[in-house]
Amino acid sequence: MFDTKICKSIWRTVTLGIVAGAFAAGASAQQVDAKVLLEQMSAEIAGLDRFIVHGDAYADARLDAGQIIEHASQVMLQLRREPASIRITNRNSEDTKEIFFDAGLLSVYNTNNNFYAQTKIPQDVDSMLDFAVNEVGIDAPLLDFVSANIADDLLQDAEDVQYLGTSLIRDEIFHHIGIRTADVDMQIWVASEGRPLPGKLVISSKWEGGSPRFVAFFKWDTSPDFQRGLFKFDPPDDAVEIDFLLADQQ
Repeated sequence: MFDTKICKSIWRTVTLGIVAGAFAAGASAQQVDAKVLLEQMSAEIAGLDRFIVHGDAYADARLDAGQIIEHASQVMLQLRREPASIRITNRNSEDTKEIFFDAGLLSVYNTNNNFYAQTKIPQDVDSMLDFAVNEVGIDAPLLDFVSANIADDLLQDAEDVQYLGTSLIRDEIFHHIGIRTADVDMQIWVASEGRPLPGKLVISSKWEGGSPRFVAFFKWDTSPDFQRGLFKFDPPDDAVEIDFLLADQQ
């Protein structure tokens, strides 16, 4: 049997260590500007001519009985700025959703129902992002990294931004930043060495029951070689084309 006195002693030791670490992080946090870190991260990503970012994503969902469970998926963003080309792949155990943007043609495809939609929009990344988010309401993992100014997007509705010290994530040290808005709490971890790229993102919904979270871990390739035709969508022969449902039609 477990000795409860020993267990409580160990727990107190661990707790004191965490508290001491928090005070130390607070002291160092006063010397770091979280907004400056976000701006450095944003500028670094915007300055990349091409990149691939892989992510393991985990999203909470609530069952009818009230239990919160976690859905896992794998996401990948491949981007080339000139000519403007994007491919986002979101894959789980049951289906794959993909977004393609190439030569001004935006395509969205879902293997689950074998539906796809296409439309021509101005041939630049910002126009694609504006249409996808504001006109169609696409909420795809990693889509935020397409933005030319990620920091502005993250801070647009921020009520509070804090530097929370450093964290060890998968054997690498990251700066830890917390962002509060009226509806969600966000945390983002930016690499402390080398390129200031994000390694983890957490978004917590404040007003939904159980405060469900979206969590993603990232791995970056900043000098990939893209194969010809990677960004072009060729619909399967049996795929069904449908129209985008625009915001003013919803």
